[in-house]
Amino acid sequence: MEPMYIYATPRQVAQWRQEQKVNPTAQQTPDHQEPNATCVYQKETKLPLNQNSYVPLCLLLVALLTSLASLAQSSRDKSTLFKEVSPASDHYKTISSADATARDADLETIAFPEKDFRRGAYLKMRTVYLDVPVEAFKIQPYPANSSEQTRKELDFLLELQEKRTAEDEARTDTLAIVYHDPFTVNPNDPDYPRNVSSLFYVGRNLGVWFSPEQLPVTSRVLQNVIQDATFYFFSLKAQFNRARPYHLEPRLKNLEAPGHASYPSGHSSASHVHAYLLSNLLPEYREQFLRNAYDLAFSREVRGVHYPSDSEAGRAFAKQFVAELMKSKKFNADYAAMKAEIEEVKSKHSLTLKK
Repeated sequence: MEPMYIYATPRQVAQWRQEQKVNPTAQQTPDHQEPNATCVYQKETKLPLNQNSYVPLCLLLVALLTSLASLAQSSRDKSTLFKEVSPASDHYKTISSADATARDADLETIAFPEKDFRRGAYLKMRTVYLDVPVEAFKIQPYPANSSEQTRKELDFLLELQEKRTAEDEARTDTLAIVYHDPFTVNPNDPDYPRNVSSLFYVGRNLGVWFSPEQLPVTSRVLQNVIQDATFYFFSLKAQFNRARPYHLEPRLKNLEAPGHASYPSGHSSASHVHAYLLSNLLPEYREQFLRNAYDLAFSREVRGVHYPSDSEAGRAFAKQFVAELMKSKKFNADYAAMKAEIEEVKSKHSLTLKK
């Protein structure tokens, strides 16, 4: 049987075969091995490579490599609601590899119109748990308006516009109102039920028990969390003041015109805050939480109001924000109460995930 490095990469196999043609008696390890890609090569052995003693080790390596490969998800894999229009690749990763530097000075003068900014009150809110400067959140600058990357983002949004169906648009209409306004606090306000229920959307798969009515302590804590998050991500929006996609691309038929700047996405920021926080409490349902957060963020791209990099910036902000929350003594006291309430109510209901 032709000897071969078990589980080598195709490039390593090709290199090995070439070496065999040049020097058939050579037995040496390839010069450019990739970490964890091959079994350990033994220079001196008394058993041929096809003996059964190699099977358990190599089966273990196959399982490990398969597991690692499953971690690389496409955008379609991440979605529950938008599989038909989500790319078969990771579009965030693909687009972000393009050059983000400016090419046209004139385009760089375009920002979100100051006269259209309608959420100034969020910038004056008091926070409940965090008392850190906005600069504590390290969000990289958005790609320049005239950059190759922004052009790719705009082209992607135009593609989504062509693909989206009336059903997709209706679905994004529903998700557009999944947000929490910290100033809507009066239970008699007609918008109050929607406002509070939005805090539970990312965990909706857990069942009817996961609701503000069943979890009043959790509802109060989540309201405080999103109040803090809203202050910070709106402060970032004001600082970056990124133009909306339709300010740069007139062919976009945006389904709404939000009254605040684009970067980072508020829907992505808030939904991922929920996803990461709930994942700490119920790690076995992390994938479901992240799928719901992805769909909320991606729906804003389908609507033509956010660039993919806005969504990614929101996710990055959320991860840092939850890490800061976990350092807060005041939050941890409330977190313990929320956790106890969820465990008690959960124990009384069957946890059956729904799509």
